[in-house]
Amino acid sequence: MTQPQDIVHASKQFQDWLTALKQQADFSTHNQSFASMRSVLHAIRRHMDMEAVLTFADALPPLPRGLFIEGWRPAPAQPLESEQALVRAVYKDLTAHHSPPDTIVRDVIKVLAAHLDAHAATVARVQLPAVLRPLWPQKNRMH
Repeated sequence: MTQPQDIVHASKQFQDWLTALKQQADFSTHNQSFASMRSVLHAIRRHMDMEAVLTFADALPPLPRGLFIEGWRPAPAQPLESEQALVRAVYKDLTAHHSPPDTIVRDVIKVLAAHLDAHAATVARVQLPAVLRPLWPQKNRMH
């Protein structure tokens, strides 16, 4: 049975993202990369209003977009005081799975920045909570 090229490409592209996160965060497995990416994306999402969530999601390719939106129920954005507050939420979420590095939020943001085209990267970056925007690598910054 043949698969549509869009599905093959999306799967390969997402595998590349997981491999990049595995290398960036020094993980042993792609399962750790997947769990960490999901946890960070969901943690970020909790601090975005509905318009920001949908705009950010639109900037992502199909599989990361699905991961980001998975289980989402629109709710008011929770305030985010610092990167460390987000790291603590990710640690709490992943404790039963594995212990990610202290840099996990930065690692996921670096993977996003490296794999999105310049326009999508700019769109995604400006939707991030303000305290996380400085973590976006300079390479793709347009604003």
